[in-house]
Parts: sequence; structure tokens; C-alpha cells
Amino acid sequence: MRPVAMSTPLPSALTVSTPALVVDLDIFEANVAALDALLRGTGKTVRPHVKTHRTPELARRQLGGSVTGLTSSTVGEAEAMVDAGFDDLLVANEVVDPAKIARLVALADRASITVAADDPEPVAALSRAATAAGVTVGVLIDVDILLHRCGVGSARDAIALAGQIERLPGLRLRGIMGYEGRLRLTDDDRSGKIAGAYAALAETAAALRDAGFPVDVVSAAGTSTLREALADPTITEIQAGVYALMEPELLIMDLPFRCAAVLRGTVISRHPGRIVLDVGRRVVGMEYGPPVPVGFAVQAISIGDEHATMMMEDPLPPLGSQLDLTPGQVRTTFNLHDHVWVSRGDSIVDRWPITARGSSQ
Repeated sequence: MRPVAMSTPLPSALTVSTPALVVDLDIFEANVAALDALLRGTGKTVRPHVKTHRTPELARRQLGGSVTGLTSSTVGEAEAMVDAGFDDLLVANEVVDPAKIARLVALADRASITVAADDPEPVAALSRAATAAGVTVGVLIDVDILLHRCGVGSARDAIALAGQIERLPGLRLRGIMGYEGRLRLTDDDRSGKIAGAYAALAETAAALRDAGFPVDVVSAAGTSTLREALADPTITEIQAGVYALMEPELLIMDLPFRCAAVLRGTVISRHPGRIVLDVGRRVVGMEYGPPVPVGFAVQAISIGDEHATMMMEDPLPPLGSQLDLTPGQVRTTFNLHDHVWVSRGDSIVDRWPITARGSSQ
């Protein structure tokens, strides 16, 4: 297996105790600027998804330009971001548990909070809790546009749910959202699937407006469908998050982003034809395959709990040397670390807590 140009190798002078998660802030900021340039003049906004890194200091550097607020997957992520000073959060997920509804309502006393919904029962519970607390919570009707996961299944269901939201106190109908999933370039009928998903969103938005309901927001899309979402006339808001850090699998797409995160490991063992790094499954997400070597070639790589064993030709790097690997799944990788080291140029400049690590409730 030969290395692919994923990210700029970090200088060897930047030594930290390994295994270490390191973000190149120059690349991160360039990715943020590149997305802002893509959005400029489109009339669309972006609400970066913080599940990508769960790190307030990185989220802070995504603000400005076309950013309207942040997206989270969980109430816990939203709490971490509000605690860090952010004041506009979309929880792009259904919240049903009464305890989580109470936490969501408590956040709405400190920030603008919007939540996804696809069923009348939790909507009614949310209204009761919001009314008791004297707050208003925004609601986006979640529409099943492709995944058959969450979301109402028809425009008729969306209209029925919108009527309930409009009648109940403590709630404000803001629009709709949908998620078409991570569609790869190799997926069968990728273009057709995306077109069908966005057509379903357009149909639902039109039906709601015809019925007299406000649809100020049509929120959708991830990094892998960014180009299509930018071209779609219905979508107003994009929920992408991976763009800022990127993943190797997405580099073949026509996107102006580079990989900004690496796992730094130390060579802890070497034998003819192989080396071992202290980087294993406990520190790197493997859902999209093993991490990719940065700046050196290997013939094969095997990842255990605590080790990355790499078959490679001489000359082998010496014991104690540090090498970088680009994680294939950046989101779960961040969730495995308490903090992230930050580099700029030739220096490690800071270490930031991954405050929402483990905040999956």
C-alpha cells in the first residue's frame, strides 16, 4: 500500500507524548475559508456539525461568514457548546426521553435551540416542558428522504405535525430537515439517489407552504453531498462538518479541502521488514478502514488494540521516531481522545480539551 498525499506531514521537531491526536490549524482554517468561498453568493448558510470534533475551540474557528450556528447530534454535545459560549444550536436528532427534553428546555433559557421532530408525542412533551419553563424551542420537521431511519414519511405527515407544532405553546416551527447519508462516488445511482432525496425535500417544503406553514429553513447535506446541495434550489442550510478536518475517503471528490488531523505514533519495535507504532483501535476510528501513513510508504498495515504493525522496506525508521497517520474516520477518532494537540507552522501551539467527548446522551 502506497501513501496518498493526505495532509502535510508535521515536522519531526514537534514531539509530543504518543499516541497523540494533532490538528494542523493552518489546514483547518484553510478548509473553513474554502467552504465559505463556495457558499459566497449562493444565499445558503452552513451550520457546522460539531460531532466531527466535539471541540469548542475548533468550533469557534468555524464561525463567521455564512455560518448561522452549530449542529449537534446529541443534547450532550449541545450542552458542551452552550457551556463554551455558543448561542445557536440545532440538535439534528429526535429527542424523546423526558430527562433529555428537560435538559433541552434548560438550554433554551441560555441559547437559541432548535430540535428535529418526526412524531406528535415527543412534540407535545416538549411543548409542556417549554411552557413550564417559559422558553420557546424551535422545531424542524425531520423528513425521511433516503435512509429510512428517522423522519416523517410523507408530505401529509409533515403537514399534520406542522399543525400540531403551530398550535402548541412554547414551540416555533422553523422549517424542515433531511439527511441523505454519506453517498460515495462508487455508490450505485448516486446522482439519482441525491436527486430523489432533494426532490422529496422540495415536495414537502412546497406542501407545507401551500398549507400556510412557514418553511424558513430547509436543512440537509453533509460534506460528501456538498456540491449537489449547493446546486439545489430548495436547500437553505448545510449541516456539513467533516469538511474542516476531512477524511481520506472523501479526497477523491471535487472538494477544496485537505486532511487536517493526524494520529502521531512512536516506533516502539522494529524488525526486518516491519515496524510497530503505539497507535491502535483505542485511539483511532476504523469504520472506514485503517489510518493512512503520511509521508512514508508501507506494503501492509495491521491495527490491534494498542499497536499498528506496518510491513515496509528498508531503511526502517529508528526506534523512538515519531510518524503520522491520517485517520480514516475522524469523528470517532476525536471521541477517543481527551484533548487535541494543535500545530501551526513548525510549532505545537496549544492543547485543547475535547469537551464533548463521550457526550452521546
